[in-house]
Amino acid sequence: MSDEMKVYLAGFIQGACIDKCTAWRKQIREFYSNWKVTGKPYPICFLDPLNGEKFNEISSDGLKGCFPPKAIVHKDYTCVDKADLIVCNTDTFGENRPLLGTIYELAWAWMLRKPVVMITDNVVFENHPFVTDTVSWYVKSVEELLQKKILNEFYKAWHSAQY
Repeated sequence: MSDEMKVYLAGFIQGACIDKCTAWRKQIREFYSNWKVTGKPYPICFLDPLNGEKFNEISSDGLKGCFPPKAIVHKDYTCVDKADLIVCNTDTFGENRPLLGTIYELAWAWMLRKPVVMITDNVVFENHPFVTDTVSWYVKSVEELLQKKILNEFYKAWHSAQY
């Protein structure tokens, strides 16, 4: 196993609120880019469906406005498969489109036995048996995820980090 931990950032994507869809992901990446372990950057890699330049072309339909639908599914499945852990944000930022892609990613995580940290304040996700069977740890916000250093706890457990 590599010392690097790969974390997939699953969540809502829509052009009408793309700034909010990217902001929480950037907040997590920036927090860990500044985190040091024995003077070196934290060994964490974020797999993000918004990595790359195509996200500038996202419409109100989400990624399907700039990617063939099968490419989206195959790309995201490969990311979930490669990830050590999934961070799943259920916020739709006031939009009405359902989280279908994110729910698929959650199912893949369960199928592949990947731990999931879910960011949600929605009791439906906190109480639904399909979700509660899948999620390892619930938090209400990105800030709580970072404050509790949840990704650090998983890394330490998997890599016998000294602390």
